[in-house]
Amino acid sequence: MWAYTVGFTVLPHVGGFLGWFLNRKEIPAWYEKLKKPSWCPSRRVFPVAWTVLYTGMGYASYLVWNDLGGCSSKAIVPLGLYGAQLALNWAWPPLFFGARNLNMWPRLGPSVLRKMAEKQEEPSNAQNGEPDNAEEGEGKKKKVKREDLPPFEIVTGERLPAIFFKFQFRNVEYSSGRNKTFLCYVVETQGKESATCRGYLEDEHAAAHAEMAFFNTILPTCQAGARHDVTWYVSSSPCVTCAERICEALRKDKGLRLTIMVGRLFMWEEPEMQAALRSMKEAGCKLRIMKPQDFEYVWKNFVEQEEGEEAKSFVPWEDIQENFQYYEEKLAEILH
Repeated sequence: MWAYTVGFTVLPHVGGFLGWFLNRKEIPAWYEKLKKPSWCPSRRVFPVAWTVLYTGMGYASYLVWNDLGGCSSKAIVPLGLYGAQLALNWAWPPLFFGARNLNMWPRLGPSVLRKMAEKQEEPSNAQNGEPDNAEEGEGKKKKVKREDLPPFEIVTGERLPAIFFKFQFRNVEYSSGRNKTFLCYVVETQGKESATCRGYLEDEHAAAHAEMAFFNTILPTCQAGARHDVTWYVSSSPCVTCAERICEALRKDKGLRLTIMVGRLFMWEEPEMQAALRSMKEAGCKLRIMKPQDFEYVWKNFVEQEEGEEAKSFVPWEDIQENFQYYEEKLAEILH
Protein backbone atom coordinates (compact mmCIF):
# COMPACT_ATOMS: atom_id res chain seq x y z
CA MET A 1 0.00 0.00 0.00
CA TRP A 2 2.97 2.30 0.47
CA ALA A 3 3.18 2.75 -3.32
CA TYR A 4 -0.35 4.23 -3.37
CA THR A 5 0.52 6.51 -0.46
CA VAL A 6 3.61 7.82 -2.23
CA GLY A 7 1.79 8.13 -5.56
CA PHE A 8 -1.11 10.17 -4.22
CA THR A 9 1.25 12.35 -2.16
CA VAL A 10 3.67 13.04 -5.01
CA LEU A 11 1.03 13.68 -7.69
CA PRO A 12 0.28 17.35 -6.82
CA HIS A 13 4.01 18.14 -6.89
CA VAL A 14 4.27 17.04 -10.53
CA GLY A 15 2.04 19.85 -11.79
CA GLY A 16 3.63 22.31 -9.39
CA PHE A 17 7.10 21.49 -10.69
CA LEU A 18 5.99 21.78 -14.32
CA GLY A 19 4.38 25.16 -13.59
CA TRP A 20 7.62 26.41 -12.06
CA PHE A 21 9.72 24.99 -14.89
CA LEU A 22 7.62 26.62 -17.61
CA ASN A 23 7.63 30.02 -15.90
CA ARG A 24 11.06 30.06 -14.28
CA LYS A 25 12.22 32.88 -16.59
CA GLU A 26 9.17 35.05 -15.92
CA ILE A 27 9.82 35.28 -12.19
CA PRO A 28 13.02 37.38 -12.34
CA ALA A 29 12.03 39.11 -15.59
CA TRP A 30 8.52 40.22 -14.59
CA TYR A 31 7.22 39.19 -11.18
CA GLU A 32 10.22 40.44 -9.20
CA LYS A 33 9.83 43.90 -10.76
CA LEU A 34 6.14 44.28 -9.92
CA LYS A 35 5.10 46.87 -7.36
CA LYS A 36 4.21 44.82 -4.32
CA PRO A 37 2.82 45.79 -0.92
CA SER A 38 5.23 45.94 2.00
CA TRP A 39 3.73 42.77 3.52
CA CYS A 40 4.36 40.64 0.42
CA PRO A 41 6.40 37.57 1.51
CA SER A 42 9.80 36.82 0.05
CA ARG A 43 10.03 34.63 -3.05
CA ARG A 44 11.96 32.07 -0.98
CA VAL A 45 8.86 31.39 1.13
CA PHE A 46 6.77 30.07 -1.76
CA PRO A 47 8.63 26.78 -2.46
CA VAL A 48 8.41 25.84 1.22
CA ALA A 49 4.75 26.82 1.53
CA TRP A 50 3.65 24.98 -1.62
CA THR A 51 5.65 21.87 -0.71
CA VAL A 52 3.74 21.68 2.56
CA LEU A 53 0.40 22.40 0.87
CA TYR A 54 0.85 19.92 -1.99
CA THR A 55 2.04 17.22 0.40
CA GLY A 56 -0.97 17.75 2.63
CA MET A 57 -3.41 17.75 -0.29
CA GLY A 58 -1.87 14.62 -1.80
CA TYR A 59 -1.89 12.65 1.43
CA ALA A 60 -5.47 13.77 2.19
CA SER A 61 -6.57 12.48 -1.22
CA TYR A 62 -4.97 9.14 -0.44
CA LEU A 63 -6.90 8.93 2.86
CA VAL A 64 -10.18 9.61 0.99
CA TRP A 65 -9.37 6.99 -1.65
CA ASN A 66 -8.39 4.43 0.97
CA ASP A 67 -11.32 5.01 3.35
CA LEU A 68 -13.94 4.96 0.57
CA GLY A 69 -12.72 1.71 -0.96
CA GLY A 70 -10.64 2.99 -3.86
CA CYS A 71 -12.33 4.37 -6.98
CA SER A 72 -15.80 3.46 -5.79
CA SER A 73 -19.04 5.33 -6.40
CA LYS A 74 -18.66 6.98 -2.99
CA ALA A 75 -15.23 8.34 -3.89
CA ILE A 76 -16.17 9.79 -7.29
CA VAL A 77 -17.55 13.11 -6.00
CA PRO A 78 -14.82 14.01 -3.44
CA LEU A 79 -11.97 12.82 -5.66
CA GLY A 80 -13.55 14.52 -8.68
CA LEU A 81 -13.75 17.84 -6.84
CA TYR A 82 -10.18 17.37 -5.64
CA GLY A 83 -9.01 16.69 -9.19
CA ALA A 84 -10.84 19.73 -10.54
CA GLN A 85 -9.30 22.12 -8.02
CA LEU A 86 -5.89 20.55 -8.55
CA ALA A 87 -6.16 21.11 -12.32
CA LEU A 88 -7.13 24.76 -11.75
CA ASN A 89 -4.26 25.08 -9.30
CA TRP A 90 -1.81 23.79 -11.89
CA ALA A 91 -3.25 26.00 -14.64
CA TRP A 92 -2.98 29.26 -12.70
CA PRO A 93 0.83 29.85 -12.84
CA PRO A 94 1.12 29.47 -16.64
CA LEU A 95 -1.88 31.78 -17.13
CA PHE A 96 -0.74 34.38 -14.62
CA PHE A 97 2.96 34.50 -15.50
CA GLY A 98 2.55 33.67 -19.18
CA ALA A 99 -0.01 36.42 -19.81
CA ARG A 100 1.73 38.89 -17.46
CA ASN A 101 -1.74 40.14 -16.63
CA LEU A 102 -2.70 41.38 -13.17
CA ASN A 103 -6.27 42.11 -14.24
CA MET A 104 -7.33 38.60 -15.33
CA TRP A 105 -10.09 38.45 -12.73
CA PRO A 106 -12.76 40.86 -14.01
CA ARG A 107 -13.76 42.18 -10.60
CA LEU A 108 -10.22 43.48 -10.17
CA GLY A 109 -10.24 45.58 -13.31
CA PRO A 110 -8.53 48.98 -13.61
CA SER A 111 -11.32 51.00 -11.98
CA VAL A 112 -11.45 48.77 -8.91
CA LEU A 113 -7.67 48.68 -8.61
CA ARG A 114 -7.56 52.47 -8.78
CA LYS A 115 -10.11 52.82 -5.99
CA MET A 116 -8.14 50.33 -3.89
CA ALA A 117 -4.99 52.35 -4.43
CA GLU A 118 -6.70 55.63 -3.61
CA LYS A 119 -8.25 54.26 -0.42
CA GLN A 120 -4.99 52.72 0.72
CA GLU A 121 -4.35 53.51 4.35
CA GLU A 122 -1.92 56.32 4.97
CA PRO A 123 1.14 55.71 7.18
CA SER A 124 1.17 56.96 10.74
CA ASN A 125 2.11 60.54 11.53
CA ALA A 126 5.50 59.45 12.77
CA GLN A 127 6.15 57.45 9.60
CA ASN A 128 5.30 60.43 7.43
CA GLY A 129 7.38 62.76 9.46
CA GLU A 130 4.70 64.46 11.53
CA PRO A 131 5.46 64.25 15.26
CA ASP A 132 2.58 63.12 17.45
CA ASN A 133 2.97 66.10 19.80
CA ALA A 134 4.25 68.85 17.52
CA GLU A 135 4.42 72.33 19.06
CA GLU A 136 4.48 75.68 17.39
CA GLY A 137 7.99 77.11 17.41
CA GLU A 138 8.96 80.77 17.02
CA GLY A 139 9.45 81.69 13.37
CA LYS A 140 8.45 78.21 12.22
CA LYS A 141 5.29 76.99 10.55
CA LYS A 142 2.83 75.38 12.93
CA LYS A 143 2.78 71.60 12.65
CA VAL A 144 -0.42 69.75 13.42
CA LYS A 145 -1.52 66.15 13.40
CA ARG A 146 -2.93 64.76 10.17
CA GLU A 147 -6.37 64.22 11.72
CA ASP A 148 -6.57 67.96 12.55
CA LEU A 149 -6.18 69.01 8.91
CA PRO A 150 -9.24 69.83 6.83
CA PRO A 151 -9.93 67.03 4.35
CA PHE A 152 -7.89 67.24 1.13
CA GLU A 153 -6.01 70.35 2.22
CA ILE A 154 -3.35 71.62 -0.14
CA VAL A 155 -0.23 72.49 1.84
CA THR A 156 2.17 75.06 0.37
CA GLY A 157 5.61 76.22 1.38
CA GLU A 158 9.19 76.80 0.30
CA ARG A 159 10.76 73.71 1.86
CA LEU A 160 9.39 70.37 3.00
CA PRO A 161 10.55 68.35 6.02
CA ALA A 162 13.41 65.95 5.30
CA ILE A 163 11.50 62.91 6.53
CA PHE A 164 8.69 63.66 4.06
CA PHE A 165 11.20 63.72 1.23
CA LYS A 166 12.92 60.49 2.27
CA PHE A 167 9.61 58.61 2.45
CA GLN A 168 7.46 60.14 -0.28
CA PHE A 169 10.10 60.71 -2.98
CA ARG A 170 11.81 57.35 -2.66
CA ASN A 171 11.64 55.67 -6.09
CA VAL A 172 10.55 52.26 -4.84
CA GLU A 173 8.79 49.71 -7.06
CA TYR A 174 5.76 49.71 -4.74
CA SER A 175 3.93 52.68 -3.25
CA SER A 176 2.36 51.31 -0.08
CA GLY A 177 1.43 54.25 2.16
CA ARG A 178 2.65 56.79 -0.41
CA ASN A 179 -0.78 58.03 -1.44
CA LYS A 180 0.02 61.73 -1.36
CA THR A 181 1.67 63.85 -4.04
CA PHE A 182 4.58 66.15 -3.25
CA LEU A 183 5.30 68.62 -6.05
CA CYS A 184 8.33 70.90 -5.97
CA TYR A 185 8.21 73.58 -8.67
CA VAL A 186 10.49 76.14 -10.31
CA VAL A 187 8.87 78.82 -12.50
CA GLU A 188 11.13 80.97 -14.67
CA THR A 189 9.21 83.87 -16.14
CA GLN A 190 10.54 85.68 -19.21
CA GLY A 191 8.57 88.86 -19.82
CA LYS A 192 8.81 92.54 -19.03
CA GLU A 193 10.50 91.52 -15.82
CA SER A 194 12.31 88.21 -15.59
CA ALA A 195 11.67 86.40 -12.36
CA THR A 196 12.07 82.99 -10.77
CA CYS A 197 9.86 81.52 -8.09
CA ARG A 198 9.96 78.15 -6.38
CA GLY A 199 8.13 76.21 -3.71
CA TYR A 200 6.31 72.97 -3.05
CA LEU A 201 2.74 71.68 -2.91
CA GLU A 202 1.45 68.71 -0.96
CA ASP A 203 -1.91 67.00 -1.26
CA GLU A 204 -4.11 64.11 -0.29
CA HIS A 205 -3.66 61.95 -3.40
CA ALA A 206 -7.24 60.61 -3.43
CA ALA A 207 -8.93 63.93 -4.19
CA ALA A 208 -7.33 67.38 -4.35
CA HIS A 209 -4.15 66.90 -6.36
CA ALA A 210 -1.06 69.08 -6.21
CA GLU A 211 -0.93 69.31 -10.02
CA MET A 212 -4.38 70.90 -10.04
CA ALA A 213 -3.41 73.27 -7.23
CA PHE A 214 -0.42 74.52 -9.21
CA PHE A 215 -2.59 75.60 -12.14
CA ASN A 216 -5.26 77.04 -9.85
CA THR A 217 -3.12 78.91 -7.32
CA ILE A 218 0.53 79.24 -8.41
CA LEU A 219 0.55 79.88 -12.17
CA PRO A 220 -2.13 82.64 -12.06
CA THR A 221 0.19 84.72 -9.84
CA CYS A 222 2.83 84.86 -12.58
CA GLN A 223 2.90 87.55 -15.28
CA ALA A 224 0.05 87.16 -17.72
CA GLY A 225 1.08 86.81 -21.36
CA ALA A 226 4.73 86.08 -20.50
CA ARG A 227 6.63 82.91 -21.25
CA HIS A 228 6.84 80.52 -18.32
CA ASP A 229 9.39 77.72 -18.19
CA VAL A 230 8.10 75.43 -15.46
CA THR A 231 9.88 72.44 -13.97
CA TRP A 232 8.19 70.06 -11.56
CA TYR A 233 9.90 67.52 -9.33
CA VAL A 234 7.08 65.21 -8.30
CA SER A 235 7.00 62.15 -6.04
CA SER A 236 4.91 60.23 -8.60
CA SER A 237 3.57 60.80 -12.11
CA PRO A 238 0.15 62.48 -12.60
CA CYS A 239 -3.11 60.53 -12.59
CA VAL A 240 -5.37 60.42 -15.65
CA THR A 241 -7.44 63.44 -14.56
CA CYS A 242 -4.37 65.57 -13.83
CA ALA A 243 -2.80 64.51 -17.14
CA GLU A 244 -5.88 65.82 -18.94
CA ARG A 245 -5.62 69.11 -17.02
CA ILE A 246 -1.94 69.40 -17.98
CA CYS A 247 -2.71 68.81 -21.65
CA GLU A 248 -5.47 71.42 -21.51
CA ALA A 249 -3.16 74.01 -19.94
CA LEU A 250 -0.39 73.41 -22.48
CA ARG A 251 -2.74 73.69 -25.44
CA LYS A 252 -4.38 76.83 -24.07
CA ASP A 253 -1.19 78.68 -23.07
CA LYS A 254 1.36 78.63 -25.90
CA GLY A 255 3.88 80.42 -23.69
CA LEU A 256 3.92 77.62 -21.14
CA ARG A 257 6.79 75.11 -21.22
CA LEU A 258 6.48 72.26 -18.75
CA THR A 259 9.03 69.64 -17.74
CA ILE A 260 7.97 67.02 -15.19
CA MET A 261 10.58 65.01 -13.32
CA VAL A 262 8.93 62.10 -11.45
CA GLY A 263 10.34 59.79 -8.80
CA ARG A 264 8.14 56.85 -9.83
CA LEU A 265 5.31 56.05 -12.23
CA PHE A 266 1.77 55.97 -10.84
CA MET A 267 -0.22 52.83 -11.84
CA TRP A 268 1.68 52.64 -15.11
CA GLU A 269 0.40 49.12 -15.92
CA GLU A 270 -3.08 50.41 -16.78
CA PRO A 271 -3.74 51.12 -20.48
CA GLU A 272 -5.63 54.35 -19.77
CA MET A 273 -2.73 55.61 -17.63
CA GLN A 274 -0.29 54.81 -20.41
CA ALA A 275 -2.50 56.64 -22.89
CA ALA A 276 -2.59 59.65 -20.56
CA LEU A 277 1.20 59.77 -20.38
CA ARG A 278 1.43 59.63 -24.17
CA SER A 279 -1.13 62.42 -24.50
CA MET A 280 1.01 64.61 -22.23
CA LYS A 281 3.99 64.05 -24.49
CA GLU A 282 1.92 64.90 -27.58
CA ALA A 283 0.77 68.13 -25.90
CA GLY A 284 4.39 69.20 -25.46
CA CYS A 285 5.09 68.12 -21.89
CA LYS A 286 8.58 66.75 -21.27
CA LEU A 287 8.26 63.79 -18.91
CA ARG A 288 11.40 62.41 -17.26
CA ILE A 289 12.31 59.98 -14.48
CA MET A 290 14.31 61.57 -11.67
CA LYS A 291 17.97 60.59 -11.69
CA PRO A 292 20.01 60.41 -8.46
CA GLN A 293 21.31 63.90 -9.30
CA ASP A 294 17.73 65.20 -9.46
CA PHE A 295 16.96 63.82 -5.99
CA GLU A 296 20.08 65.57 -4.76
CA TYR A 297 18.90 68.84 -6.37
CA VAL A 298 15.54 68.58 -4.60
CA TRP A 299 17.31 67.82 -1.33
CA LYS A 300 19.47 70.95 -1.62
CA ASN A 301 16.79 73.33 -2.86
CA PHE A 302 13.47 72.14 -1.42
CA VAL A 303 14.19 70.23 1.79
CA GLU A 304 14.51 72.09 5.07
CA GLN A 305 17.39 71.44 7.44
CA GLU A 306 17.08 71.43 11.19
CA GLU A 307 17.49 74.87 12.68
CA GLY A 308 20.95 75.43 14.12
CA GLU A 309 22.50 72.49 12.24
CA GLU A 310 24.83 72.54 9.28
CA ALA A 311 23.33 71.55 5.96
CA LYS A 312 23.50 67.79 5.57
CA SER A 313 24.50 66.26 2.27
CA PHE A 314 22.12 64.02 0.37
CA VAL A 315 22.62 60.31 1.09
CA PRO A 316 21.21 58.16 -1.75
CA TRP A 317 19.28 55.06 -0.73
CA GLU A 318 20.68 51.70 -1.72
CA ASP A 319 18.54 50.96 -4.78
CA ILE A 320 18.15 54.50 -6.13
CA GLN A 321 20.08 53.91 -9.39
CA GLU A 322 18.52 50.50 -10.03
CA ASN A 323 14.98 51.82 -9.55
CA PHE A 324 15.70 54.84 -11.75
CA GLN A 325 16.79 52.56 -14.59
CA TYR A 326 13.72 50.35 -14.08
CA TYR A 327 11.28 53.24 -14.31
CA GLU A 328 13.20 54.85 -17.18
CA GLU A 329 12.83 51.64 -19.21
CA LYS A 330 9.10 51.45 -18.43
CA LEU A 331 8.54 55.07 -19.42
CA ALA A 332 10.45 54.60 -22.67
CA GLU A 333 8.28 51.58 -23.50
CA ILE A 334 5.10 53.56 -22.83
CA LEU A 335 6.04 56.70 -24.75
CA HIS A 336 7.39 55.00 -27.87
